[in-house]
Amino acid sequence: MEEAKKKGFSLKSWLYAALILMVLVVLLSVAMAQTSTTSSCLSCHEMQTHKDELAKSSHAQDKDKQPIECAQCHLPAGVGPRYVAVKIYSGLSDIWAHTFGDPSRLDRRHLQVMARRFLMDDNCRACHQDLLQNVKGEPLSEIGKLAHDAYLGKNGATGSGCAGCHQNLAHLPEFDRRYWVNAKFAAKFSLAKENK
Repeated sequence: MEEAKKKGFSLKSWLYAALILMVLVVLLSVAMAQTSTTSSCLSCHEMQTHKDELAKSSHAQDKDKQPIECAQCHLPAGVGPRYVAVKIYSGLSDIWAHTFGDPSRLDRRHLQVMARRFLMDDNCRACHQDLLQNVKGEPLSEIGKLAHDAYLGKNGATGSGCAGCHQNLAHLPEFDRRYWVNAKFAAKFSLAKENK
């Protein structure tokens, strides 16, 4: 004990260090919670486009008919090392683009590729538990069934996650609206323009 005191490690020092660490953990937790809200995401004007697209998509509401929050899709469920890593990376990327970039000239093609890396299958599966039926409870097409069987490892295997096959379900950039697979979604944007 006497030797520890000589080196400067007293009980008082450890208590101060533990207190400072606890305060930092609490502050970090509060900051992460506050910046994970949809209102925090939408505080940056460049996110308004994403909000408008989501409102017109089939994913405007979750399985409980509640509005989908940004974090439901874009952050891992639960708090842990993966959540913290994704949160820090995404947050710093967004702050960098907002502060030093030109938000009106964001490259949506590049953003799509990056965003798909942060759409976790667990988040999709929170609402889409039965992969052999569509959201209306109807059986899937034969191609859909084969693809989901491969995803589940029953019929071969696929390295693709949910977002690898199901693209543009919540957000639909202008350049993707021409594809026939997005026609129904894109029509909602055309109607919105006509009604203005």
